[in-house]
Amino acid sequence: MRSDMFKVIVERPRWGASHASSPKLKRTKDRTLKHIGHKRHAFESAPYTKSLNENLAPLVRFLRSRRGQPWDSVFSEICERLDTGSTVKMHVREHLEDFVLTRISIGRHGEWMFEGEVLGAHGMWFRRREFFVDPDDGILKDYALLAKRLPAANRKSAGGRA
Repeated sequence: MRSDMFKVIVERPRWGASHASSPKLKRTKDRTLKHIGHKRHAFESAPYTKSLNENLAPLVRFLRSRRGQPWDSVFSEICERLDTGSTVKMHVREHLEDFVLTRISIGRHGEWMFEGEVLGAHGMWFRRREFFVDPDDGILKDYALLAKRLPAANRKSAGGRA
């Protein structure tokens, strides 16, 4: 992983309005106003506000390049560069869950579960991610392979309990 990965991901201009129109009272919708604060004016007259704009493509490319490797070693490499001492680096690490399904557990009946729900039961699928960590071997794999890797207990109509 690049040593400046967090800079590549985070340093990008923010989206949104740089300013609201002039706060002249003659342009406000309410003609009875004699004074309006700047925050209220910006809230009412700006068509949209600023928001964060993160370039997470380098993180996805890094994960894609590490497919087929043990998740523990991939995560260790990420932790080397993105430590928890910096708020920005910690924030980037939190985005890992947006791309990798990591906490798959194996239930009592052999079914794969995520956050207490059986994967694939009753047609239930979770927010699509690009990768998952196989609970059998701990390898980082493409999410497209998840349906093929699910055990027979997940394919049963009653969520693996029939």
